[in-house]
Amino acid sequence: ETTVNLLGNGIRMLLDTPEHLQTLAARPELWPNAVEEILRLDSPVQLSARVAANDVEVAGTAIRRGEFVVIYLAGANRDPKVFADPHRFDIERANAGKHLSFSSGRHFCLGAALARAEGEVGLRTFFQRYPDARLAGAGSRRDTRVLRGWSTLPITLGRARAALGS
Repeated sequence: ETTVNLLGNGIRMLLDTPEHLQTLAARPELWPNAVEEILRLDSPVQLSARVAANDVEVAGTAIRRGEFVVIYLAGANRDPKVFADPHRFDIERANAGKHLSFSSGRHFCLGAALARAEGEVGLRTFFQRYPDARLAGAGSRRDTRVLRGWSTLPITLGRARAALGS
């Protein structure tokens, strides 16, 4: 479900910003960074939960050993101390990969490399195959406390280009 959400979120964000699609067509080496920026700005996973192993204080708040802690990854991904103009979608953002969409440390997602590859190949292939794709309606979000994505995303594909290698 997270990969489906990454692809849907990315398709929607890129269809909403045709100038980014033009840039990616001219500079395909930016695709990996574009995927990082999609993950940062509209991450399929919004939060992570942990149980405190020790008593600790974070930003003046005491957390006791055994307490349930929820980390809102999506909020961290828009931290203005880390990301300049954090609500802007910028496929050339130098530090786009500094997001926490895959968590961090020993809880870092083991599938992160695969998810990034699927996102890049899936989005690049979609837009190469359907360069005239356009939104065909508003669509509807399927957002939960943990996951964020689309339940419907109507798109007019337009004429398909020949598949690569055919």
